[in-house]
Formats: sequence, C-alpha cells, structure tokens
Amino acid sequence: MTDEEYLSRISTIEIYCEILLGVLRYVQVKNYSSEQEYKENLNRSLKFSSTDDHLRLRACIDLTEDSQYAISEFYKNGLITNLEGQGEMYLRLYGVLNAVYLQMQAIIELIELFKVPNKKKIIGDLKGLKIIDVRNKIGAHTPNYMSKSIESPRKTESFRLTQTSITKWGNELVIVSSFDKIEEFKLVVLMKEFTEKIEKYLDIISEKALKSLFPNKTEQRDWMMYRLNYARKKKTE
Repeated sequence: MTDEEYLSRISTIEIYCEILLGVLRYVQVKNYSSEQEYKENLNRSLKFSSTDDHLRLRACIDLTEDSQYAISEFYKNGLITNLEGQGEMYLRLYGVLNAVYLQMQAIIELIELFKVPNKKKIIGDLKGLKIIDVRNKIGAHTPNYMSKSIESPRKTESFRLTQTSITKWGNELVIVSSFDKIEEFKLVVLMKEFTEKIEKYLDIISEKALKSLFPNKTEQRDWMMYRLNYARKKKTE
C-alpha cells in the first residue's frame, strides 16, 4: 500500500497525529549516557520546559487520535445503529459529546507545549464553540449548569434533552432549560464546525513544530511534510 492509499483511508485529524508522532520520533537527541539524560535532552530538543513533557505530548496525540475514532464513528453511523436500542442513543450521544470535549482539551495542551502564539484567543475560540456549550448542558453539567444569562434569577440552571427529538443524525435535537427556555440544534452541523476548528489548529501546531524543530531538509522532514501537504489538500476536497 502506498502512502497516498494509506492516507486516503484515515481522517485528516489522524494524519495530523501522524505528523506529531513523527516530530516525537525523529527529533534529534544527542550526547546522552543514561535514560534520564536522554529524557532531558529529548525535551530540550523539543524545546519543552519539563523532563516529562514528551510523555505529555504522547498522551495528547493518543487522546486526539482516540477521541477522533469516536467522532468518526458518529459521522459514519450517527446516534442509532439498532432501532430497538433506546439506551444506545444516549450512550452514543454522551460518548461523542465527551469525545469532543476531550479532543478540545488535548489540542489546548498541544498549543501550550509548542508555544503557539495567541494561546488565549485560540482557547477562547475552542471553548466558545456551540458544541462545547451543548456538551456542558446535556453531557456534563446537566442539573447544575453555571448560567451566564442575566435573566437567570439563580447562578445555575438545569437542562433536559427531549427524548422524542433524538434521531439518527440529531437533526432536530431539543434542549429545555429549567426556565422553560427551548434550544434547537443540528448535531452534525455543530460537530463539523468543531472538526474544522480542530483541523485548523492542528495544522498551525504541526507547521510550527516542523519549522522550529526540522529547519533542514531531511528524509524524515519530507515524510512529515508530505503528510502535512496531503492533509491540507484533503481539507479542500
């Protein structure tokens, strides 16, 4: 199987994860005589602050990739695969909403590790996405959501998702607040908006890492650049 055939079978986010794994694998580490010294030199080569930040990087890559498996499964099969399984709807809905949140957290950690400029703005952009608000309202803080509404007489609200609004693709999901405020949203639309943002920031992270850590042309740099260019091309198709 060629590189192109392989990359065509995986998601764009998985391709970015391959690039970051390449960064960890191929960055040059010189002059060490012990495992501890290797770790210190590795993190110095990566321009990280702590001697265990390489483990933090690997954890973020794995989390981004693993959560993407759940998100890709939603894109493929939606919220329902067994028409008689009511519990499956909630399992898949709660699962994909929390996969979104976990992936966002992983990207924020990567932004900090690689010292990407405008960190606060990027974090605000990600946390301000509607899908994160939906996750907080029906997948995490459902009975005690911290209200930001000036109309709210209390600091917290509770929410419920109307069971009859759950369909395979979540096209008309309805949330009702404890103040009888109704919100309707299309899950696929919000998910795709989220994925586009994650791809955008993974591209920025990958480009910064390659420019900073692999300034010279090498076989390893070419391997990662091929994937970066492929991911960019795939996003435009």
